[in-house]
Amino acid sequence: MMENIQKTLEELGLNSVEAKIYISLITIGKGTVSDISKESGLKRPTIYQYIDDLSTKDLIRKTFKGKRMVYFPSDPEKIIALAGRLEKKARDIFPHLESMFGRSSSKPAIRFYEGKEALRSVYREMTNTSKMLWSLFAAERYFQVFSEKDGNEFLDNVYKNGGEIRDLVLRTPAGVEYVKEDWGGEVTKSKLLPKDFESSVDLLVTGDKFAMISFDSMVAVVIENQEIANIQTQLMKFLWASI
Repeated sequence: MMENIQKTLEELGLNSVEAKIYISLITIGKGTVSDISKESGLKRPTIYQYIDDLSTKDLIRKTFKGKRMVYFPSDPEKIIALAGRLEKKARDIFPHLESMFGRSSSKPAIRFYEGKEALRSVYREMTNTSKMLWSLFAAERYFQVFSEKDGNEFLDNVYKNGGEIRDLVLRTPAGVEYVKEDWGGEVTKSKLLPKDFESSVDLLVTGDKFAMISFDSMVAVVIENQEIANIQTQLMKFLWASI
């Protein structure tokens, strides 16, 4: 129990020495530096170094008894007051922190991936959504890298999360079969892109994330930024409506 009390006092802003001094005074009721040293196991010079800070924080009181300085613990209610002062300080700086966070969070977070397993993790991340997932899908190249089992896993992710997919599929033999056979199942609606539209890159966008997956280089880039995701979504919707 005593360890928990000390940990809580430290969380409220006391260092470990101050916490031990305060607990010792609460335990013995009052005492000199020598008494506190015996109770806490701290050396007297160490106590002298920190005890006045506790007085400044209004957690202890002191008085002379003859020629000796005697210390008393303040009412534990002072701990509540200390917590209140810390909360007030936190609230005072909160608007500034929030403003700084707003500016920093508007900057895109960009992540790079390389290799088959890393690309698989990108598909897992992007399909783990309850929102609409827009996709420019290079089926021919995709199935050269990933199996039907992989594809079913990604579709199941969308299904379990209550999301939907809109696939803009490259017009290749694999792409034509994908759309004809309705391979994406009930969560997916697909359209074939014009014949002269070529790409070896899959594009995925959902929520505030936009992913580009290159099968030629086996690399992927994921950008987390709402503005970038929004414009990519609009472009996908435009293509969808145009074909």
